[in-house]
Amino acid sequence: MSDRSPSPARLLVLAIMVVTTSTQPAFLLGAAFFQIGDEFGIGPVGLGALTSSFFLTASVASAPMGRWVQRVGWQRAMRINTRASAGVMLAIAVLARNFWTMGALLVLAACLYGISNPAANLALSDHTDPKRRAAIFGAKHAGIPASALLAGLAVPAVVVSFGWRWAVVGAAMIALGLSFLVPSSQVIPTVRAEHEPGDRPVRPSMSTRWLIGLGSGSALATWAAIGLGTYLVSAALDLGFTESEAGWLQFSGAALSIAARIGVGVLTDRYGWSGFGGMATLTGVGAVVFALLPLTTAAWFVIGVLVAYVTGWGWPGLMTFTVVNANRGSVASSSAITQAGVFVGAGLGPLLLGFVIDRGSFDAAWLTVSLGLAGATGIILVVRARLASLVTVKTPRVRSPGDPDRRTR
Repeated sequence: MSDRSPSPARLLVLAIMVVTTSTQPAFLLGAAFFQIGDEFGIGPVGLGALTSSFFLTASVASAPMGRWVQRVGWQRAMRINTRASAGVMLAIAVLARNFWTMGALLVLAACLYGISNPAANLALSDHTDPKRRAAIFGAKHAGIPASALLAGLAVPAVVVSFGWRWAVVGAAMIALGLSFLVPSSQVIPTVRAEHEPGDRPVRPSMSTRWLIGLGSGSALATWAAIGLGTYLVSAALDLGFTESEAGWLQFSGAALSIAARIGVGVLTDRYGWSGFGGMATLTGVGAVVFALLPLTTAAWFVIGVLVAYVTGWGWPGLMTFTVVNANRGSVASSSAITQAGVFVGAGLGPLLLGFVIDRGSFDAAWLTVSLGLAGATGIILVVRARLASLVTVKTPRVRSPGDPDRRTR
């Protein structure tokens, strides 16, 4: 029995929340580390190692999980993801007693996280108007900033008064409740998997080679998100900002990044852009902005950081949009490959930038991020040029009765 197609708004909220709840173990770890670190006897290096283990495991799990989602469908994948994530978070709340048990449970959580993005991408691609696809995927990629904001809100609301374990229990309950919002009966896709006919350029499918290339660019560009999300507050304090000022700066930047992801998606839909140009523009401008951050202080640092959030963290929605448009018949498995690149960047970023800061300075870390964004820009432009050379145009042609059939030649 089939169910009527769920509304795009319902699917968008569902997709965002699936990604948000799947990443809560990692973000709650960082937000409540002032308690967890004391309890487990670990410091910032241990935090970096645990965070890296989560994202690096997700990078390994992403591709096989994407193929599995493509096979079983997004509805079943979301139900399994949310219910299993709830179980793992409950296990963290009850069983995590030291660095090793927390690490093992985070690895399990990361495997489940590998399901969330392919499932969300497949659901949205099956039920989203192609003319609004870039904006929708931009909004969908608000899941990670939303997870960071949710974890931050949990600190004053739950962690301070009741302890970090109850915050994890609360996140588990949200994940479990979310599983009941997934449509239970079969839903028929409203968007065809193949390209729409007409006189528009038909973009060829991205081969695995080019998906891996784009994923490599995503890994380099992710350094910007890691640098801002992990080290901005410490860098601002080092420049003389108060804790409150540094916190509000990070909150404002994260909010602007969400607006940027949606805004560039709206522009891409309105003007029919491919998405590659927008990605390259954001990462290219971001490279310049991060290179200039070491020269800024006070108000100029605030402006630079806000622009860095918009540019260096505004591209993920466009990345998914380009992959979905090019690989309509394999959305989950294809987007999982590029998402794996994001996870690699998120996993190695804390270790790399932490090492640079420890041996050098925050300024050296911003320059390292700048180089990563510059490299990402180059890779995006190469992939764009390669795919553009393969574009064909479907032009209807009326054949006369005497015209030979080309298929017989």
